[in-house]
Amino acid sequence: MSRNVRISAISLYLPSRIVTVEENLVRAYAAVRQALAEKPDFILLPEFFATLGTDSERYAQTVVECADRWVEINAPFQEMARDANCYIIPCGPLHDGRVVRNAATLIGRNGDVVGHYFKTHLAPGESGIKPGDGYPVFETDRGRVAMMICMDIHYPEIARIYALQGAEILFWPTMSWGPTDRFLTVLLAARAMDNQIYCVHANFAGLPHLPGKPRGRACVVGPDGEIRADTGHRPGIATATVDLDEGYEYWVKGDLKKRLPTLKECMLGLRRPDTYGDLVSQEIPWSRWQVQNPILVDPGNGDATMEPAPDYLLSLGHG
Repeated sequence: MSRNVRISAISLYLPSRIVTVEENLVRAYAAVRQALAEKPDFILLPEFFATLGTDSERYAQTVVECADRWVEINAPFQEMARDANCYIIPCGPLHDGRVVRNAATLIGRNGDVVGHYFKTHLAPGESGIKPGDGYPVFETDRGRVAMMICMDIHYPEIARIYALQGAEILFWPTMSWGPTDRFLTVLLAARAMDNQIYCVHANFAGLPHLPGKPRGRACVVGPDGEIRADTGHRPGIATATVDLDEGYEYWVKGDLKKRLPTLKECMLGLRRPDTYGDLVSQEIPWSRWQVQNPILVDPGNGDATMEPAPDYLLSLGHG
């Protein structure tokens, strides 16, 4: 039996100059319309697609303004989802009561909001945003899906929790460009392999592809860690058809094979949670794992110590 699902992830163009929210929205709506031509079941947009690249002097205010405009900004996605019978996942600021959250939202085939994931691990410099504290898995007619956002990828517990809850596709909108491209690629592949799920990445890219330009990409990664579709370091759409019932063979045979037939049962079924106490302990002091004498070196300037980056640049470099 096969359960084929078609997934599109968007790599949005980000100009070098300062942009406006309205310019960003025009690009985002156009990219989703382009992706719809691929007839996907799911479309993923990058993190904070409306605000990234706007004037740094008033960036925090722009985020709040876009949180106020959430319904207006996302209404076109809801209309497109309804017209195309497709799930769309935008990511941006949203008012949750009196606080602003960084939210990835699952818009259903009928255009209604299925639910939100609120980013739990905020990046340094992500001021004015309140973290979430839950990991919802959404049951859809095209599989069980979940979301994490940018900085969350550094915390493998998130993907494992989702996998144990039955998530089959994990969507990762981000604005991150590092520390290096390989760093991010390996992390995403590891989340997919360790949990035997599909991971989907949406980001930003600049042109031409030169040092200092945004180096994001969009891609779909399989449970084997292999990239099924990829835009490279360019704006565009990565689309892949995947089989959610595809299980990976591994080395055991006989009765054990019957009990643990695929690599997923092996990875998740042989866990030892009784030995993982340190993972949830709040008693372990920072001094036990901190670097004793941290020296930060600018590789472009010999042995010169790096100056701390402004908060705004920190939030852009890794949201």
